[in-house]
Amino acid sequence: LGQNDLDRTGERARGANDARHRFTIGYIWEVPFGKGKKWATQGGAANTILGGWKVTGNTSFQTGFPITVFTSNDVANVVTGAWRPDRTCNGSLPPGDRTVERWFDASCFTDEFLLADLAAGNPRFGNSGRSILDGPGFQNWDIGLLKDFSFGERLTMQFRAEFFNAFNMAHFDDPVRDVTDSSIGQIFGASEPRNIQFGLKFLW
Repeated sequence: LGQNDLDRTGERARGANDARHRFTIGYIWEVPFGKGKKWATQGGAANTILGGWKVTGNTSFQTGFPITVFTSNDVANVVTGAWRPDRTCNGSLPPGDRTVERWFDASCFTDEFLLADLAAGNPRFGNSGRSILDGPGFQNWDIGLLKDFSFGERLTMQFRAEFFNAFNMAHFDDPVRDVTDSSIGQIFGASEPRNIQFGLKFLW
């Protein structure tokens, strides 16, 4: 939803799903212990305890999606739309300075002058663009431990221990972006923490 239906060029910006950088890798490693492997090949208890394990996983690193600062006030007196404030400075902080208490410089965005113009009978749209800041990125590690137990020639039981977000990294939600909210620029939520599940799988 744009703020000015008569100026579509004013909505030219990055797409909402434009993550500029994303790296993903999947992997599986068969631990070299147990019967038929490099170490502890004699079978018996060593094979039962150490053999047959596999480590699998999926790792992702991604920069944040674009976010837009807006105002809940109908500064242009158009009743409907996604109104944006005036932008008085860049507003983007260096990555090392971003915190959950201050993700971007909120002082660079204001609707004070827009409201003054509205009160004076000269309503207008704010000059702040769409998708001009970056939201939080993330890194995620999903790791699984698998072990196969053979029963005869055809039946195999697989034990699975799976760790989603294995290192319990914080995947933050977008910050508050409404200039009428006193907590603008702050982050109050995050996605799921580490999740662990166990399972048995039979193959025949």
